[in-house]
Amino acid sequence: MPAKSNKIKSDPIKTDDLAFSAYLRMKGIPLVNLENHRSKQIFYFDLTEETLADEKINFINSDTLKFYNEIRNLKKLIG
Repeated sequence: MPAKSNKIKSDPIKTDDLAFSAYLRMKGIPLVNLENHRSKQIFYFDLTEETLADEKINFINSDTLKFYNEIRNLKKLIG
C-alpha cells in the first residue's frame, strides 16, 4: 500500500493571468477564491509552490498558450 502524502498545502496561489487560470482549471486544479482588484480578477488556486512551478513550465509549452495567443491576435485584427 502506497504511503499517504502528508504534504500540507500552503496558502492558495494567486494569479491574474486568465489564460493560465483556464489552463489550471482544465488540469483539474481547484479554484478556491476569486477577487476583483482594481478592475482585474484575481484567481486563487489550491496548489503548492512546487506544483505551481511545474504547471507554469507545462503551460508555457502547451497548446493552450498558443491558442490563447491566437485569440488575442485575432481580436487585434477586428478591434
